[in-house]
Amino acid sequence: MERDLGNKREMRSFLMPRDPSIDRRFRPRPNKQLRLFDEAIPESSDSSTDCSDTESDYTKNNEEDGSSIDNSELETGPQVFLRLRPVESPSKLYGISDCGNVLITSAAATENSSNNVNRMEKHYSFTTIFDSLVGQRDVYDKCVGPRISEEECVTIMAYGTSGSGKTYTLLGDNVRAGVIPRALENIFTMYNKQLYTTPKLKLINARMIILEDDVTIKEMQIRRQLLALCPDMTAQHQRLQQIIRGDHEFEEKPAEDVSVMIWVSFVEIYNELVYDLLTVPPRQANMCEPRRKNLKIVCNQGQVFIKGLTSIFVKSSDEALKLLRLGQQRLTYASTAVNSNSSRSHCVFTVDVLKYHRSGMTTQNSYKFCDLAGSERVDKTGTIGSRLREAQSINTSLMVLGRCLDAANSLKKKNNTDVIPYRDSKLTMLLQAALLGKERLAMIVTVTPLDKYYEENLNVLSFASIAKNILFKQRLVKQHNTRYSAFVEYSQSAETRDKQYIEELEAQNISLRAENDRLIYDHVLKMQLQEEKLRKELTDTFQETIQSNLKQCEERHEKKIQMLNREFEAKIASLKRKYEEQIEDLNDEIEELKSANSDVEIIDEE
Repeated sequence: MERDLGNKREMRSFLMPRDPSIDRRFRPRPNKQLRLFDEAIPESSDSSTDCSDTESDYTKNNEEDGSSIDNSELETGPQVFLRLRPVESPSKLYGISDCGNVLITSAAATENSSNNVNRMEKHYSFTTIFDSLVGQRDVYDKCVGPRISEEECVTIMAYGTSGSGKTYTLLGDNVRAGVIPRALENIFTMYNKQLYTTPKLKLINARMIILEDDVTIKEMQIRRQLLALCPDMTAQHQRLQQIIRGDHEFEEKPAEDVSVMIWVSFVEIYNELVYDLLTVPPRQANMCEPRRKNLKIVCNQGQVFIKGLTSIFVKSSDEALKLLRLGQQRLTYASTAVNSNSSRSHCVFTVDVLKYHRSGMTTQNSYKFCDLAGSERVDKTGTIGSRLREAQSINTSLMVLGRCLDAANSLKKKNNTDVIPYRDSKLTMLLQAALLGKERLAMIVTVTPLDKYYEENLNVLSFASIAKNILFKQRLVKQHNTRYSAFVEYSQSAETRDKQYIEELEAQNISLRAENDRLIYDHVLKMQLQEEKLRKELTDTFQETIQSNLKQCEERHEKKIQMLNREFEAKIASLKRKYEEQIEDLNDEIEELKSANSDVEIIDEE
């Protein structure tokens, strides 16, 4: 019985965390507590994108301090980076050690600092810690740059509390470019000599397909329509490009027998519904905002894709950045008590690099940039109604993500991935390749070091520490390869077989052309017969309609004539009666006059 109780106590719970005063993982403890924010830059605590861009010699200082990243460690599991947002009055509860650990002192201990018995500390380990003096350049060089240079499939997740600078880290602003603009510039610079200007290869339902000419034309039309909807940001892109090229020296690959095609897509997960942010709006005037279509996430033979998702072919980093801004305008934002422009959904921006080699081999590199919505406490954000439902969906999906990471962490000594509950949320379903160790996973954790966010930061750091301790046993897939046999059967040593193959293709081509001509002739003949039949039916229908209309008109005309005749007859009869009465009166008057005249004549005679 006692053993059962002991096992239950050892089980991890998301409702009742362990006592922070006990470190059961025996992680290294710092010998000296240091202040993080002695030289913090004063910033407003209301903005979610305030961050210093002082491009310090961070890399050099880390190397001198001995806190550089170990290459052997990079090969074992996800990378978890911590970034601290600069604030005006930093808390005294946070500190770092020389070995890359974070120390958090409980709020109860600061109230009575003399009582060391009640002092509770928690220690968290990270791959690299970025303080308030670290700029966007160093964040990119540590987190994303090496993965793109090595051409690895990678998922970059920004996680943290609401208003801690997640979106700023990924996107930046008009002057300080974030991770995504720098990654786009890095990708297009690296493949500058290998870019193909026509979308002949596309990833459809997780399979690379060679497009026909008519499909290629359609893809170019969709591309032009969406780019026409994008805001003009040529001057802004040139300024960002100049800043990025001044911060980095991206290597350019030599021109090889490889054609590179780059596609981008942008999705939003709002209230556990998946929406496409790069859809082409319908061409209808005076129409209200169309209802968005919920897309379905499909898992097929270990491949995950979104059915019906729009993927756009881009030729430059400027076009990719324009589409990113267009998708941002369609995201769902709202104001809360913590953040005036809070994201109410998770969004994933994907860059697919498709390569077609002259040998017939096709390869794929995918880069996913995931901006997770901030975890919220309802008592601090003050959300009600629809905002409350959004917060519940956000917290639920983040809880499922934490469960997946915890399950992956518990599988260090097991070889069974079915227990990872990635199907419990749309977010984890979409990112399951990274959660299962098939792709690289890098997590950028952002926190706001203030006393009022102590509990939220504690949960965020606990979440990140789980991801840091994961060890994947699966072999990472750097590139997804596909070979088309029709392109690689050619061999210079087998000329006879090639000639036979060419002759068979020509004969097959001739037969197909003849069959095509016959089908076209049959189709044209059938269409002509249908047209004649339709014309006859329409003519008969029109004649019947005309006859029926003429008959109805004649009937209405006759009825109208009859009504007018009756009216005129009634009028004539009334006039006749009136005049007859007048005639009778006149006759009476005549008779009276005659009688009076006769009387006068008699009197005169007498």
